[in-house]
Amino acid sequence: MPFHCRDCRRQFSVKTNTVMHRSKLGYQKWVVAIYQMTTNLKGISSMKLSRDLGVTQKTAWHLAHRIREAWDQVIEQFGGGVEVDETYVGGLEKNKHEWKKQRAGRGAVGKTPVVGARECGSGQVVTEVVRSTDKMTLQSFVHRQTSPDATVYTDEASAYIGIRRKHETVNHSASDQRADADGLAKRGEKQTHDDFRRA
Repeated sequence: MPFHCRDCRRQFSVKTNTVMHRSKLGYQKWVVAIYQMTTNLKGISSMKLSRDLGVTQKTAWHLAHRIREAWDQVIEQFGGGVEVDETYVGGLEKNKHEWKKQRAGRGAVGKTPVVGARECGSGQVVTEVVRSTDKMTLQSFVHRQTSPDATVYTDEASAYIGIRRKHETVNHSASDQRADADGLAKRGEKQTHDDFRRA
């Protein structure tokens, strides 16, 4: 704490009231962590972060959460072209502890539904954990996150039919890459958790 405020008579440093507040980690470790989390397209696990920074996994986990919290911001409604898609997030049954296995079939069983929107112009993304992927839930999300003049691109799911926006559908089996938001998210999730298991 190299500085002293004459008004409040308290000591402070450049870390005070920032994401690094009261952290004992050096600036270089913070810079490396922020760079890795910002540039790694598929995400990064706390285990890999701990190896790269030379810190414990617990420290890396808390550091990553601080950085993610600092990224949290209020985003205005998306306009122009907006890609919307939903996915299910969760581990494979075969990788779960026995007491966590539901043995209720394949697919989305035991997984958490997440819906996301990406503004084509800015590349900004907003996601939300939802209880279900029914029509009311998904359309409510779209109406909250997009402006009335936006053009929304989705897959051919029936839940998006009748949405109160200009709406275009995309066939995932075709070569068009629009509205394939969950593909990248799933690859990122798989890489992050695979890295954790390997560690």
